Amino acid sequence: MLGLLVAERDGEPHVLLQAKAEPGNIDGIQLSPTVQATRSNYTRVHRGGATRYLEHFTGPGRGRVLVDSLQSEQGAWFWRKHNRNMVVEPVGEVAEHPDYRWVALRTVRRLLRVDHLVNMDTRSVLGCLPPESTSVAEASVAEASVAEASVADASVADASVADAFVADAPAPRSLTSWLIDAKQSCPWRTRLVPLADVRGWTRTATEIAADSGRSFRIIAVRVAAGTREVRQWAQPLLAPGGPGLAAFLCRSTGPVPRVLVRARTEPGLGDLVEIGPTVQWTTDTGPATPEEAGPFDAMALTGDTARVRFDAELSEEGGRFHRAATRYRVVEADDALDDLLDDARLPADYRWLTVPQLRALVVRGQHVNVQARSLLACLAAPPPP
Repeated sequence: MLGLLVAERDGEPHVLLQAKAEPGNIDGIQLSPTVQATRSNYTRVHRGGATRYLEHFTGPGRGRVLVDSLQSEQGAWFWRKHNRNMVVEPVGEVAEHPDYRWVALRTVRRLLRVDHLVNMDTRSVLGCLPPESTSVAEASVAEASVAEASVADASVADASVADAFVADAPAPRSLTSWLIDAKQSCPWRTRLVPLADVRGWTRTATEIAADSGRSFRIIAVRVAAGTREVRQWAQPLLAPGGPGLAAFLCRSTGPVPRVLVRARTEPGLGDLVEIGPTVQWTTDTGPATPEEAGPFDAMALTGDTARVRFDAELSEEGGRFHRAATRYRVVEADDALDDLLDDARLPADYRWLTVPQLRALVVRGQHVNVQARSLLACLAAPPPP
């Protein structure tokens, strides 16, 4: 479960974050959600300590639920893993534990621009929130509207969300059919096989590594942590060969900004295909040389700072990955490539969407991958001073 408590303080929404150390984190401690726990942790299978603040998300005494959806995680590295993402307004005052702080939502969004500070799980939950919300009540109304309204014909209480839905929105049947077509036409079939049958990988006393040297490695770590549910343990971690890239190309022309998304195939996803960023790759799936980069890759990596709306290197899940980092970018599309970016000329697996359209699919769960949800959170980051 990934749970975020949100409450009105001093006239604006604040979220309760934890300064949390994970064995694979870059820089050790990062800002995690109020609750970030596996089922085995919060049900105390390992006889560890109780998960703090869990009571606000489960059981009859929990607060008002603003967001509740099952979301996938990295389909290139996990096998059909998903997490429940929740945002809850608690009943009554919630005291801060020394490892936790109430932080203004606008401050958290500003901190997204700091490398390796806001962790992946926090970004995933933030990606479910409407960027326009300036109060808890507005977040609740907007999120309920997104969840209940059709993508093309919204009748909602929040005018800005309604306007964004109506403007240049494809019919919901067209949008969902596009994604279903991508899932149905995917030629991949995946199954689990014994490690002994896997070719091209070598196991040593300290790791399992690809013979090519470009892919990730599986390493083992022993952890001692005085502030966790269990004080010490040993576990495997996936160690990538280097940082990846996730980028949205965007267009600010017209009444509503749009982002270019891709129906992306990943072997570990439950349905194999979810909506992802324009460009997404890891060390082993990206272009080996600049000459191999396609037009979207080159555009996403532009050095033209006037077109770059967001650019930060952020960490992936430190509890499962060792120093895994992705460069997240939002880049204004180059007008010189209008022909390539025209709706009629785009490859079939790409589609321009407004941010509210994309967020509506996030609320449905397991439609938008974790990299795209991180970028949705980054889109709400205010401009740097």
